[in-house]
Amino acid sequence: MKRLLAIEWSKLFYNKTTRNFTIIYFLILLVIGAIMAMIKPEVGGLKLNLVQLGMFDFPVVWQNVAYVLAIAKIFLAVIIISNITIEYENSTIKQNLIDGLTKQEFLVSKLMSNIVLAVISTAVVWIIALVLGFTFSQSDTTFYSGMNYILAYFIKMILFFTICSTFSILLRKTSYAFLGLIAYWIIEGILSSIDKLLIKAEFVFSDYLPLSISGRLIPFPDFEIVDFVMGQSAFKISSMSWSVYIMALLYIGLFAFISGWVLKKRDL
Repeated sequence: MKRLLAIEWSKLFYNKTTRNFTIIYFLILLVIGAIMAMIKPEVGGLKLNLVQLGMFDFPVVWQNVAYVLAIAKIFLAVIIISNITIEYENSTIKQNLIDGLTKQEFLVSKLMSNIVLAVISTAVVWIIALVLGFTFSQSDTTFYSGMNYILAYFIKMILFFTICSTFSILLRKTSYAFLGLIAYWIIEGILSSIDKLLIKAEFVFSDYLPLSISGRLIPFPDFEIVDFVMGQSAFKISSMSWSVYIMALLYIGLFAFISGWVLKKRDL
């Protein structure tokens, strides 16, 4: 494991593009966290103060911060896709295999780098939410209540990174992998629209597709302006079924399996 991590670390650290994108990503997280409380969106001519609305109250601060910062995962997609496709474009994967690295070890090294990135990203999001909560929360709820959304953020990152890795291994070129990911995202969106238009039922198949499950891990926070007018927090923490976590873990396993199967069958 240490050897695989060392190999991945040298590939990531000594690649200037990857290193710069990683630094920029974490700077973006910190900047958004620093200015989030100062943002005052205007709705219908009324300027809303997110602090007064209770956006950073415990326990909803975990969900709100995780939801907003998860949008920046697109930046990490660039890093992950480039990190894998560059192995094909520069033939370093072939050289690694000649030098004794197995295909299984190659895949494990990539999945481990995804986990390391997800752990660091989750730790940063946890610290930002904690600081915002302790600074602005007007609730007497214990700070650890609702922290399951930090776990949801971690699983969401791993799922997204595994999907990106699979598209990269399947398509082998950076531009193709991005186009494939975008096309898949559009297809899921179309299926979801068709489902909701034609099937007027509580259960719709498209809700259980990979990107839909990823979205449901951290849903858009419940918001009731009427509650704010009545002197309460406008934000309410959303409830979530454990089946969403289980589905996400199953998809992570499925995409990792597809990546391994493609690597095994393909002649490099």
